[in-house]
Amino acid sequence: MNWWQHGVVYQIYPRSFQDSNNDGIGDLQGLISRLDYLNDGTPDSLGIDAIWLSPVYPSPMLDLGYDICDYQAIDPVFGTLADFDQLLQQAHQRDIRIILDLVANHTSDQHPWFIDSCQPGSSKADWYLWHDGNTCPNNWQACFGGSGWSWHPVRKAWYFHSFLPQQPDLNWRHPEVQQAIQAVMEFWLARGVDGFRLDVVNLFYKARDLQNNPTDWLKPARPYDRQRHIHDRDQPEMHELLKQMRSWVDQYPDRMMVGEIFIADSDDASLPASYCGNGDELHLAFNLAFLRAPFSARAFRAVIHQWIDLLGHENWPNYTLSNHDIKRHISRYAAHSDRTQAEQPPHKHSLERARLLAMLLLTLRGTPFLYYGEEIGMPEQPVSLPQRQDPVGKRYWPFHPGRDGCRRPMMWQIPNTFSSAASWLPERAIEGTSVTDQSHDPDSLLSWYRHLIWLRKRTPALYRGKLKLIGSPDEVLAYERCEQPHRLLVLLNFSSQPQPVNLHHHAVMRCLANSHASAAPAYRDGSLLLEPLQALILEINPDFPQRASVAP
Repeated sequence: MNWWQHGVVYQIYPRSFQDSNNDGIGDLQGLISRLDYLNDGTPDSLGIDAIWLSPVYPSPMLDLGYDICDYQAIDPVFGTLADFDQLLQQAHQRDIRIILDLVANHTSDQHPWFIDSCQPGSSKADWYLWHDGNTCPNNWQACFGGSGWSWHPVRKAWYFHSFLPQQPDLNWRHPEVQQAIQAVMEFWLARGVDGFRLDVVNLFYKARDLQNNPTDWLKPARPYDRQRHIHDRDQPEMHELLKQMRSWVDQYPDRMMVGEIFIADSDDASLPASYCGNGDELHLAFNLAFLRAPFSARAFRAVIHQWIDLLGHENWPNYTLSNHDIKRHISRYAAHSDRTQAEQPPHKHSLERARLLAMLLLTLRGTPFLYYGEEIGMPEQPVSLPQRQDPVGKRYWPFHPGRDGCRRPMMWQIPNTFSSAASWLPERAIEGTSVTDQSHDPDSLLSWYRHLIWLRKRTPALYRGKLKLIGSPDEVLAYERCEQPHRLLVLLNFSSQPQPVNLHHHAVMRCLANSHASAAPAYRDGSLLLEPLQALILEINPDFPQRASVAP
């Protein structure tokens, strides 16, 4: 079994993880100093198996690293290539893989490729999407606001950008562009990088004829979200390109690609799975429907069932609840009383929800992706307009708060030790929500994550076993994980009321994990009463009939 199937991946937003040189911005040496926290080989560490590292390339930082001006170097704010090589070496010593964020749909307008492309008669004239003419060629919008087309006064032509005007889209139909990105990938693979997270991978190709996107003018949304993006993304050529990129990566043993599929809620749910092909395109594709699901057993059951069906037998699932683009899930799923208390410790019910969701994420069949700080319950924290860094928040405030709230510095201790200087985003300590507060508390959220991750490591039924969803009422999500001779039953009560579970077809041998440490599972007459928001992993006798029912 491959490491990217059985391992736990931890996303780090490097600006916010650990500062080592007191400039208020996280860096590679800071990350190296925290590797033992992530995995020192013992259950006293978190126990993750891989790091997804958000961009560290040279960049003007207009989109905070997702606007790259050199694909084969490290931005001085994060360190040097020597620092990166040290990170690889130190991480690999601890059996931690490194997945590098690769932004290949677009570059910065300060990239030498684009500067060259702007010159009339350049050999790179067609490396980007240009349109000659006095008028904008169509109605395509930019995700960050305004038209997707901008006029370039030197070249006297329009160029397309899916995001900021300073992020021009590459022309992936040009063979030399493909060769250039292949060279970039091989540069990092040769250094020892274990894989790539491909940013907005389904945007690489646009329709040749530049037709207008259909628009619903009555939809109460920003202009970009009023369009059906049938011409500026998800073009059929993408599948052959992914097969080609897969062949580039497969030349290096034990490497992988995971893709971000940029979709709206109304898009075809089958799109993410389609980019895995028949096991010959992406190794993994993010399923945004999972993290967009409401806090409901019925909703998660439906998403999980659909995702498994769409992937088929050839492809492997993965799941995530938070990332650098979305409100942190402890705040999204907060109990009502917590939703306006971003500077206060999470309410008991919000922490119980977080514990339940951690068990869900770490016991499903598939690769779990964690986001830095979720293991200590770091909440979403608003950032005032003058302190905002995110271009989305700057442009769309107050209609969209931006993404700064989920990118705050890691809460190591109080007062914080992220940096001794003023941090790039404001730090606000929350009592009880730090690594130091929770490290030695056996009942803390951090201890719970450690327990689940290390339990997963030593339990084949959890990291590779078959998954069987079990019919249950709306309030309880139940499933089995089976790997002979072991059989586990996972029970998740999403409701605020006790729920009875019929165990007549299960002989419980022992409880492996209980989110309510003070409430031991209560068995009576072949039934178990789940406490509100309780999550359990039960080891059951594999010789009993493999059927379960949850009492209505």
